[in-house]
Amino acid sequence: MSVEFGFSDGVSKFNAINRCTVSVAEESDGNKYQKIVTGSNAANMYAFAYLDISKYTANAKELIIEFDTKINTDRWYIGLSDLAQRPGESSRGSYDGTGVVFTQGTKDGKYYYINSDLTWKDNFFNCWVHSRIEVNYESKTVSYCITNNNESAKLSGEIDFYDKSASKVTGLEIYSYVNSVEMGIDNISITSKSGNESDDERTVYIVAEDGDIAEYIYIDGKPICIGRSDIFNTIKDLFERVEKLENN
Repeated sequence: MSVEFGFSDGVSKFNAINRCTVSVAEESDGNKYQKIVTGSNAANMYAFAYLDISKYTANAKELIIEFDTKINTDRWYIGLSDLAQRPGESSRGSYDGTGVVFTQGTKDGKYYYINSDLTWKDNFFNCWVHSRIEVNYESKTVSYCITNNNESAKLSGEIDFYDKSASKVTGLEIYSYVNSVEMGIDNISITSKSGNESDDERTVYIVAEDGDIAEYIYIDGKPICIGRSDIFNTIKDLFERVEKLENN
């Protein structure tokens, strides 16, 4: 199953849960994106917003999520999590990782972090950053590739779930504990796999075959015919009938 979230329709997709607002903003080139602004009192507790993706990830064994984000040198956590456990016991200046599968961003406003690991990278701020994240539930690992807008900086690798007891991803969450700051997120896509199917196994291929139209899908790497139509012969018969009528 695949789904994409864009904001060209001007409709917010995120839910503002605590001390923040969500809206759709527009860049000078006309691109629209989801903007999240923390409240003037966010530092007294925390700001929290999320996108509910549970119906696209239910029963998944593997998950691929891509998105673009833009943050400044503030304090931002961008996470994939089980929303039923969020935001846990988070409080002012303390990010509780209960239910979090993967998180990225900055907790010091200087460097980028993957989960709690300091990367020493400082060129993922004040620009759009693209993330591709692959979640494997069986191995409880995450493969990630994160690049800034001109790909002059790149972070990639494989890492264990942030919370090793987490078992599912139902939301894309945004967390901060800084007053009156904003971030952007855009171009969100989600692909979930509930079995061992390849990327082709949910795609129907229509091909001409022996005068017929055949429909195939791939199962275990092998093409399986799921339907057939003799549309070519039907059209041929129709033309012959029309020709006879015209000649009479």
